[in-house]
Amino acid sequence: MKAKNSKIVVQKMNKYTVEDFLNQLGLSDLEIKLFTSLIKKGAQTILDLSRNTEINRTKIYRIIDEMKKQGLIEEIVDENRRLAKAVDLPRLELLVKNIESKAKTLRNIFPNVSSIISSVKETFQPGTRVIFHRGVDGIKQMVWNTLSAKTEVVGYTYRRLDEIVGKKFSQEWHEEWVRRNLKMRDIYSDEYFKSLKKEKRIKYSSKNFQSRYIPSKILNVNHQVDIYNDVIAYYNWFEGEVFGVEISNRKIFVMQKQLFEIVWKMATP
Repeated sequence: MKAKNSKIVVQKMNKYTVEDFLNQLGLSDLEIKLFTSLIKKGAQTILDLSRNTEINRTKIYRIIDEMKKQGLIEEIVDENRRLAKAVDLPRLELLVKNIESKAKTLRNIFPNVSSIISSVKETFQPGTRVIFHRGVDGIKQMVWNTLSAKTEVVGYTYRRLDEIVGKKFSQEWHEEWVRRNLKMRDIYSDEYFKSLKKEKRIKYSSKNFQSRYIPSKILNVNHQVDIYNDVIAYYNWFEGEVFGVEISNRKIFVMQKQLFEIVWKMATP
């Protein structure tokens, strides 16, 4: 009866939500498959798990040992049989609270760690670096990197940022930007207007952001550019091709900054 009730409950659950939750806990695909089987069918022997998940028994032993260390699986004895069992909901909730606590601790100590790492990097950094980023995650990393700006960031805005990185990420980045009281000046062209929609957009702080417009016939801004910290960051998302390049070079930075100032004077508020 208990197994039947568990099956009914699982059928009502959104499996994608469960899998996403387990993924956020850091579980691998095989671990998620095994854990999901234990939720659906209850406690199982190694042999049963192997049959139900089609995972090799040798691998299952290794996976179970690792998940026991993570506190996700318990081992019970039932009529001289050793069974693996998924932990109950209170235990999962405790794991989430532990992760939240660790995240809070990391956030608190990160400023000190960041200053130490920055000082070391400044000591040993070579003159020129070129870093290539691909995909949405790469673009997100580049955007987040601008938060390390020591002075004002300038650049060219191609289209709405949230159309590539998402509204949630854009909002988090903007809040962090304002919290650090960073400044930015950007120039946009006609392509930016094409990206505007009627839906609600993030309203950027006028104290932290200044923008000017220049017609495409004078300068067609067809990709995103950020200029800061001796870095020139180029972003591209067009027709499914998503990538970015960060070039760290003092001479290139100085020239690009001078060119920006010339265009800034030509642009209108």
